Amino acid sequence: MSTELKSHAEHVSLTRFSGGSGRGSCVQVTVNPGVAFEKCVHLTRSQAAALAADLLDFAQRREQEAV
Repeated sequence: MSTELKSHAEHVSLTRFSGGSGRGSCVQVTVNPGVAFEKCVHLTRSQAAALAADLLDFAQRREQEAV
């Protein structure tokens, strides 16, 4: 069973779903939902937390280039 979650980002939808016993609760992030060229990614809670930190760094102009 999946659940739609509130998103603060325009043209982005979030869906929580069960990743099974190995992954636990996961989130699907979909960009441009309902449009022919929509893209999505599935993340575990720990992956979502790490990505959130990276995106916050970018939003606050603190990003670092990969070496």
